Amino acid sequence: MKSFTLEDWKKEIQLALSDGKYIHLVNHEIPELKKYMETGIGDVFLKFADAIELLTSITGINSIPVHTCTFTISFGVMSNIFKKIGTQFKSTIPQIDEDKTYSALLRFQDSELRAEAAGLEDLLYHTHAYLNEIDDQARESVVIRLEDKFPTNDSVRFLGKLKAKTYELLTTSDLQSAHRASVYVNLYFRLAILRTLVLWQVFCIKERSGFDRPSTQGVLALITESNKSDLEVLTYVTETNFQKSVFLTIFTPTKCEHYLHFLRIHRIKIPTVGGGKSFCGSIRNICLSNSPDIKFKMSSLYWGRICGSDKKNSASCKFELEPVENENLNCIFYIRSTKYSDYYVYMHKEGNCFSFKGQPGPEGQWKVVQFENGSQVQYIMSPIKWPCRFLYLKSFLGNAQLYIGGTYDLEANKDQSLWEIPEA
Repeated sequence: MKSFTLEDWKKEIQLALSDGKYIHLVNHEIPELKKYMETGIGDVFLKFADAIELLTSITGINSIPVHTCTFTISFGVMSNIFKKIGTQFKSTIPQIDEDKTYSALLRFQDSELRAEAAGLEDLLYHTHAYLNEIDDQARESVVIRLEDKFPTNDSVRFLGKLKAKTYELLTTSDLQSAHRASVYVNLYFRLAILRTLVLWQVFCIKERSGFDRPSTQGVLALITESNKSDLEVLTYVTETNFQKSVFLTIFTPTKCEHYLHFLRIHRIKIPTVGGGKSFCGSIRNICLSNSPDIKFKMSSLYWGRICGSDKKNSASCKFELEPVENENLNCIFYIRSTKYSDYYVYMHKEGNCFSFKGQPGPEGQWKVVQFENGSQVQYIMSPIKWPCRFLYLKSFLGNAQLYIGGTYDLEANKDQSLWEIPEA
């Protein structure tokens, strides 16, 4: 492409997007992208995020459309940037034989699905390699047919199939299906990221040339629909409801690297329990949602048994949730007594809960899932040691004795397993 200066590129953006709200593009994304184009050094996923933010602003995907023909420098630069990003993807992301997602498909005996996914991935990388050789001197006859090189039917068919299979598994109540769903989610976003990269590469090359604008707009429409489908999957994965309790308990974002890459590329924050640090930094009660007067209590008797109590303002009923180190994104916490500040809640192998001095192991590290129903916020909790063995209120002799234990039958014990965690 023809040489240009950083100031030339900034000026192009400022003239076309003169309302001033894109000043961040001029001050941040453009310098970063130009530096990346020249050196190839940097976090590839953040560069992809910068590229998408610039292109969605130019094309009007998320705003009022502008005339893309005014961005002669931008599309030339972006064509080269996607060339570098794709090459770096291929060297950064584990190859199929080494990738834990593809390995998990073998464990689940999903050999057919694995083969289809691997085939689509190869097609997309081959398309990317072909596009890398299309420079700004390419003939019109080559450029106007570029979209024919993109495996539209294959990508739409397979990702649609994977999306449907994922949706089906998300509401099942067995652990194996939940683990399989997590693998499908990760696979979906691995392929979705690559598909989006190649589509933007096709669009930028065609827009750079200025040939056949109707077909170029068709590529943009495909990008828009693909993005819409990806966000639907993301919404369905992250939206919480009781029917997805097992999946939401099993799903571990930090073990789904491609899911996290997608969030970074689109600058989307992972929903966290309680909305942030304030949830962990305050003293709380853990109350049965169905009977809020009944709270967790750490007893000084019965080996520190965790009981249910209806006593008001009892110091033994006050706790803090402490995030387990490096598990913030996974919503995994300790439950510490504020009265007996060295003691934590843990679950014995028989399913009863007791106090434990010092930070416990996985028996006392709790995956917390939050549900919102209007203004009501409810939670379910299970230990990392025994996933989906949910905390519930057990009663003996009527309600004369109330204890906290674990149950695998969440549906049958729903009213005793949903908790509220208000400030004390």
